[in-house]
Amino acid sequence: LSVFGGPAWTWDEGRQQYYLHNFLSEQPDLNFHNSAVQDAILDVARFWLDRGVDGFRLDVANYYFHDAELRDNPPSGAKNPARPYHTQQHQFNRSRPETIEFVKKLRGVIDQYSDRMSVAEIFSDHHIARSLDYTSGPDRLHTAYNFKFLNAESLTPDLIGSTLTEWTDDKAWPSWSFSNHDMTRAVSRWNKASDDPAFAKLLVALLCSLRGTTFLYQGEELGLPQGNVPFEQLRDPEAIRFWPNGSGRDGARTPMPWESEKPNAGFSTGEPWLPVDARHPAMAVDQQDTNEASVLNFTRRLLAFRKEHPALVSGEIEFVETNAPLLAFIRSFGEERILCVFNLSAEPVSWKSSLLNNTRPCDHKNRPHAVAPTEDALQLSAYSQHFLSLEQG
Repeated sequence: LSVFGGPAWTWDEGRQQYYLHNFLSEQPDLNFHNSAVQDAILDVARFWLDRGVDGFRLDVANYYFHDAELRDNPPSGAKNPARPYHTQQHQFNRSRPETIEFVKKLRGVIDQYSDRMSVAEIFSDHHIARSLDYTSGPDRLHTAYNFKFLNAESLTPDLIGSTLTEWTDDKAWPSWSFSNHDMTRAVSRWNKASDDPAFAKLLVALLCSLRGTTFLYQGEELGLPQGNVPFEQLRDPEAIRFWPNGSGRDGARTPMPWESEKPNAGFSTGEPWLPVDARHPAMAVDQQDTNEASVLNFTRRLLAFRKEHPALVSGEIEFVETNAPLLAFIRSFGEERILCVFNLSAEPVSWKSSLLNNTRPCDHKNRPHAVAPTEDALQLSAYSQHFLSLEQG
């Protein structure tokens, strides 16, 4: 079955053959079992590397090979799934062992060029395990992101802790994203009742504090909520096919608002592919640029803060036992240890811990907060985050 509904096989009248497409019928799969196809793809990679690209983002990288015997997927046993695709266990159309062997060839080509990287998108029911398959070892891809956070309906300390703890290979480098072009924006998905900018800031701070490469999706730095796109203006084939069941992907793909008073919020003087959400012009870049309290300027400060602390960029991560809605962990690199504490709720919380006895606010002009614990307790307002230096000893 196709991810986007219907069969994954379509008849081609010209060739008098069926062809496989894991996604749209307009997106036929290549036959990677043919060595000439592999050679052609590697030549395409060399062409772009020769032109100076920094690397490749590999779409659904675990879908390259299908089962050579064309065996049927077994039933999943799912009851009333949201999509027909989920009625199958996808054993034979994705995550085939042959794909890893091709990945090794591709990595070999990339390594012939200096300062290049590769990142895989992994779409699987086993998010972390499959991501590790594609990143564990110097002959695999440099990093991979998956849909563990993107599919999650709520943000909890356990979601963050269990996901990163599951990443068990210290030499494999993960990537994380909360929002992207395929899923409902996290500020709307995880906080359905409010467009509170404090929540948008929390998400940026949390994502940029995790061990791994951070992928911020366009609009996250503005705190944009999911766009409203009426049915008659939908472009996404998946959204149109399954409407009204499911929100589709177009709401995360609406134009970036640059200037609030310009037509189409400054995105284009012509008619854009998708409409500008009525709430977005007020959140445009020009409205946030001069507001020091804006999500945009918070993101700028947070990224500068992260860049100047090696522990946040490449350090290890150790989770601290807390009660929900608090999340706490320590990032460490060399002698630097930073305690990161997040209140994931809309209510203020007080946290007491012996760890706070040996802390001070991280010294830096770009630090998001400069609040020190008082009386062995840290007071966290709604959706707040704190970064504290842990003293040695």
